[in-house]
Amino acid sequence: MITLHIFLTVLSSIIYARFSEMTFNIIMRMVSGKRYYGEDCDVSDVEEARQFREIIKELGTLGGANNPGDFLAFLRWFNFDDLEKKLKRIGKRSDAFLQGLIDEHRNGKERGNTMIDHILTQQESQPEYYTDEIIKGLALVTS
Repeated sequence: MITLHIFLTVLSSIIYARFSEMTFNIIMRMVSGKRYYGEDCDVSDVEEARQFREIIKELGTLGGANNPGDFLAFLRWFNFDDLEKKLKRIGKRSDAFLQGLIDEHRNGKERGNTMIDHILTQQESQPEYYTDEIIKGLALVTS
């Protein structure tokens, strides 16, 4: 009975990981036209895929972290786990990653059927509204 429970636990974690990878691939295909997960997929840039996976992993870790300074203001004087530094660092990394995607699509010869390409088309007619920051924010909200 215990081995069945262990087997089902391992199986459910494998299924959860596969569905998570599939979901991120679907979302990123719509946003940027690229896949970043899977052993059998044709990942075009291995370094870019590794960077994306690291950002997602770190966002998942920091997304559930509690900052004691949010509950008691005087605790902000004490630097618990360098949470604010970690959040700033992941913010800069994700911003640089998304800016790279935008620049890659902007400099590309042909436009595809991705969210970034459609918004860049809108940016040509309304540059004051569709800034790069707006595009990066929409990509973050989508993924």
